[in-house]
Amino acid sequence: MINDVIKFDWKLFYNQFVWIFIFFLSTPVFAFPIDLTKDWKLISGKNLNVSIEDASWKKIKSLPIPEDFISFSEDIYTLTLLKTFEVSANDFQKLTLDGLSIHFPLLTNVYEVYFNGEKIGSGGVVLNGKIVKNGFKRHVILAIPEDKVQIGKNEIRLILSSNVGEELNVYASFDSAPLVVDLQSRNVLILSERPRWILAFLYLFVGFYHFLLYFKRPQEKYNLFFGLFSTFFSFYIYLRSNAVYELDLDPLLQMKLEYMVIFNITSLFLLFLNTFFQYRLSFISKLYQIFTLVLTLLIPFSNRSDCLFLLKIWQFSIFIFIIYSFFIIYESLKLKNPDAIRMIFGFLVLMISGLLDLIGSMGLISNLENYGILKYGFFVFEVGMVFILANRFLRVHKEAEELNLDLDQKVKERTKQLENTLDQIRELKIQQDGDYFLTSLILDPLNQNHVENDFIILEGFSRQKKRFQFKQWKKEIGGDIIIADEIYLKDRKYLVFVNGDAMGKSIQGASGALVLGVVFRSFIARTKTVFSYHSKPPELWLKECFLELQNIFESFDGSMLVSVVLGLVDLESGILFFLNAEHPPTVLYRNGVATFIESKLELRKIGITGLESKMKVKTFFLEKGDTIIVGSDGRDDIFLGVDQDEIPLINEDECQFLRRVEESGGDLELLVQGLENYGELTDDLSIVKLTYIKEPVRLGSVANLSSFQFPDETYLKYIQDENWERAIYHLENIKSKISQEFLPPVFKKELAKVYYKIGMYEEALFLFEELISEFPEDVEIIFNASLIYKKIKRYHQSIELGERILLREPDFLNNIVNLAESYILIYEKEKVFGLLEKIECLDPDHLYSQKIRSQLEQLVSDYQNG
Repeated sequence: MINDVIKFDWKLFYNQFVWIFIFFLSTPVFAFPIDLTKDWKLISGKNLNVSIEDASWKKIKSLPIPEDFISFSEDIYTLTLLKTFEVSANDFQKLTLDGLSIHFPLLTNVYEVYFNGEKIGSGGVVLNGKIVKNGFKRHVILAIPEDKVQIGKNEIRLILSSNVGEELNVYASFDSAPLVVDLQSRNVLILSERPRWILAFLYLFVGFYHFLLYFKRPQEKYNLFFGLFSTFFSFYIYLRSNAVYELDLDPLLQMKLEYMVIFNITSLFLLFLNTFFQYRLSFISKLYQIFTLVLTLLIPFSNRSDCLFLLKIWQFSIFIFIIYSFFIIYESLKLKNPDAIRMIFGFLVLMISGLLDLIGSMGLISNLENYGILKYGFFVFEVGMVFILANRFLRVHKEAEELNLDLDQKVKERTKQLENTLDQIRELKIQQDGDYFLTSLILDPLNQNHVENDFIILEGFSRQKKRFQFKQWKKEIGGDIIIADEIYLKDRKYLVFVNGDAMGKSIQGASGALVLGVVFRSFIARTKTVFSYHSKPPELWLKECFLELQNIFESFDGSMLVSVVLGLVDLESGILFFLNAEHPPTVLYRNGVATFIESKLELRKIGITGLESKMKVKTFFLEKGDTIIVGSDGRDDIFLGVDQDEIPLINEDECQFLRRVEESGGDLELLVQGLENYGELTDDLSIVKLTYIKEPVRLGSVANLSSFQFPDETYLKYIQDENWERAIYHLENIKSKISQEFLPPVFKKELAKVYYKIGMYEEALFLFEELISEFPEDVEIIFNASLIYKKIKRYHQSIELGERILLREPDFLNNIVNLAESYILIYEKEKVFGLLEKIECLDPDHLYSQKIRSQLEQLVSDYQNG
């Protein structure tokens, strides 16, 4: 029975063998995909019709094309590659369900592909023997028309063109995808890049996450460099993907962008390692960064061959980069840095994967290509970084827990100490606020305006930086003060005002403002009650007021200074007389335009010694609708924010106040609001606004006779010939034909000058005095009147006019000479000495200098002889 069981059935074996043989026989010999990497033929030039049997074809065992097969004899070189393959009848039947396509891993540069004589694809453009558009491209998949596929032998012709020095080749494989003819459905799978996109997005996300960490803690600069490294790597993956071709960029530009990104990836990684482990940038890292930046900057100006050369240089530098990176890790391991220990595995994977890709791309080892494994190696490194950051967080959390163990007791002790300190501070603050309150009560009556007239609208704004609350009262205290009142000088009504800013904050500034207010109010009161003050001209009144303030503040020996604008406005004529002692420039707002009416600083702050000799009274002529704005330096001391180094930015542009005035249209409330919108006020702020609303009386005589033409040619001829008798006859003839009230000021001035020339002093003086009343700003008129007073021996009147000129024009030499001579005539030798010094300072060789000195010596001699 056992023999029956194990008996071999030869008939069954024969039938099975026959069926297996028939099955293998039916299996197609040329099943897809068909490998096209071997057995190509090559010929120079573009040859579509040369027979495959022609002897000029050179055989290539396998792709890529060996370098000795390519010889550039012209600027552009073109060659034709030929490959044949066979399609069986069985394979041909498969094409009814799926199309056929060719996959070229990488073509450089301009290419054309023909299948059985029909062009099925191209890239780049050659025109007039020059490449006008590059065509090199990765993973070129070209569909083969179904009607062109033949059973049996099929032919592929590939025409390639390239510039001298540039790569001209067709790769056998790229990214592990070979050159094949395959079904369209399978070739399309080569373009699937799902893992690549997942990694690119992950690296971009990690990069942005590290940016966020850096912005939260800028001192941890390694987060910035790692964020840049990860982001650049993500961009590099995108530039190496097939999706980049959707942008339709020129291949050369695309290549340049790819190189510019990858060149900087290595330097960013070095910067990360330096700052992560060594907390500083080493010299080698800085040098390598400069090296990569130079390569990056050269790329935009290079052609393709130059770019490939720069790539080679960078590739060789990677070996130095890897060695130095290992050195940094090694030094950190020696110091037993826990983060270095955790990083070592991911670092080794990253370096090895990068090194393999580098060797493959450089072709240093045969049959090894760039498989793109670096992007996966970087993923391992990223995971390691996640563990390192998590460990750092846990470490900080643990330290915080340890601190919290005994924090409760420390908080209680510290709280008790703070409560005791706060109680003491509260008591001191109540005392301080009481002092502030009492001081503010004294200041309030001084800081008031008593102005009622139909010529000027006066508005004031004051806000002190120091604010406080004493019991139920909320008050401010500081060094800014505004005072305005009305007085009479020489039977003319004036508005007098002062805007002061005392040195120091809170109580010190308030003390200075208090002294200023008391002295100024006292001087105004004396002006109103003492008759002798009524006869003073505005310039001399300002001088005496300024000197009184100066004498008071000088007594504080520099510990209390004050800047002021002190001014008088002639209400009828609209003339503004003012002194500026280191206060911000006075502003004129006229016809929608704001300008400064002062060009330079004349006086230092009140309280600085030696200011009397530098005093200068300025004048300005107001027109109807003009607005004068005076403000303390709080209008310019505005906090604008901080710069990148956290340094506070304070406004230094004094012209910004002009822009705020124009934006507000001269409205005081809007002006203050505009300053607050521009920035934060850092100092006391006070602003005085004077708006002249009447037509100045001084302009009336000019407007009434606008058609009168003077001086005429006749008068000018007489003046040129110095024929004063004919000139006076001509002028008096004109005067007789015009009413006295309609005589133009220029006519009166010329008539008075001619009267003076011919010795009719009383007539000239009458006209000059009238003109001074109408035009107090005209220094020439005042000077002529002063000369006449001296000639008719009314020396005190001459001196008064001369002093007015001296205050307004301190360098007017002729006036100083005239004033000195007048003082000699009334025996004021001390005054003469001072004026003589001015003359010799302005003009050492002045003709009258010696004459005055002789008169002065004679005066002293007469005085000594009794």
